[in-house]
Amino acid sequence: MFWFRRNDRTDDISGRMARAREEAYLRGEHEGKMFRIATGGSYQRQQALDWLDTVIEEGRAELEAQHAREREVEAWDISCRIMFWVMLAQPTLRKKKSST
Repeated sequence: MFWFRRNDRTDDISGRMARAREEAYLRGEHEGKMFRIATGGSYQRQQALDWLDTVIEEGRAELEAQHAREREVEAWDISCRIMFWVMLAQPTLRKKKSST
């Protein structure tokens, strides 16, 4: 009997890459929100870069400890960076309505 490898398995490279990107988007979104809260929305670009570099260093270390492939680490890295900057580029999510 022959066993065929299923393409939808999460441990194949495409599944692992997709999972790395999804986790990175969530981490970047979370860190972007936390940074905006911590700075009150008023910050210097260098502050954001420093915050993001710390997040990326921690994330890369976690992935490398899990023996992730370099492609997965790179996918995680760039996806996290993208979502972090997207979150900072968005206008403030909560705006107070003026009462009349």
